[in-house]
Amino acid sequence: MLVLGVQLVFLVGALGWCAGASLDGASFARHHPASAVLCWTGAVLGLWASLFGLVLLLLFWPGAAGHGFAEMLSTCLTPHSHPGLLWGGLGSCAIAVLCSVRLSRGVPRAWRTVRSRRRHRSMLRLVARADDRHPDVLLLDHPLPVAYCLPAGARSIVISSGARTRLAPAELAAVLAHERAHLRQRHHALLMLLDLSHAALPWLPTFRRAMTAVPLLLEMAADDAAVRRHGPETVRSALENLAVLPGPSGTLAAAGDRPLTRRLDRLDAAADTRSITRPLARIAAVVSVAAPLTTVALTIASIPPTC
Repeated sequence: MLVLGVQLVFLVGALGWCAGASLDGASFARHHPASAVLCWTGAVLGLWASLFGLVLLLLFWPGAAGHGFAEMLSTCLTPHSHPGLLWGGLGSCAIAVLCSVRLSRGVPRAWRTVRSRRRHRSMLRLVARADDRHPDVLLLDHPLPVAYCLPAGARSIVISSGARTRLAPAELAAVLAHERAHLRQRHHALLMLLDLSHAALPWLPTFRRAMTAVPLLLEMAADDAAVRRHGPETVRSALENLAVLPGPSGTLAAAGDRPLTRRLDRLDAAADTRSITRPLARIAAVVSVAAPLTTVALTIASIPPTC
């Protein structure tokens, strides 16, 4: 158990501090945002798995802060000759309360986001209409050229009448490809996970840095999906013609409040054709998740039965 504890502490330190700093300053993220998002996702999920395993050790490992928790559960708090059982149980309760308090800050934020999406979709039913040209698009009568996507529902992409009037057909197709990439790659779910993680444990640098870096990378990844189908010039002109406004809560807008200048600059830059970045990113993401999960599984297997 000591070896497993050291491994979990090392993983928490590596994923909670070092991974965020390394990914935040990585030069490949500009040219391969999808690969960078994959690495960030692996680091976040691996960090949560490592923290879960560490809490298990504190609760069930004899000699740790939570020593006696399992025994208290099995004996139903009957008198015990060892005084450490009571103090261990109190330590376990303190750990459980601390984890509950931290999670209680994040869960309501996620629930508010879900409710905001539901209210927005209910409003759209009143003011928007189905677009006959595209089966997944709602048309909103508004002069400003805006476009965003809202997860859940048959028609998840919202396009204003001003955008359809102002954009050329190829530009409109590029905007739709951008929004469909957000939906296909589940970017909304990742943003909700990051928001929950940062609300629960804001003092971990990886969670804090991810909240800043990942949203822009998601927009760049969606831009790349549109570029592959319609070319960089079309995507650039489409973004320039859309109104730069923050999207409604819980949505992802094609030209929202993410730094648009950086997105436009990279569309003008030459593409990085190195093919080794994506497989390396996949390996890093898999290792970031597999190593903590393996250690947690070994930790659970090492816990002695209490019944």
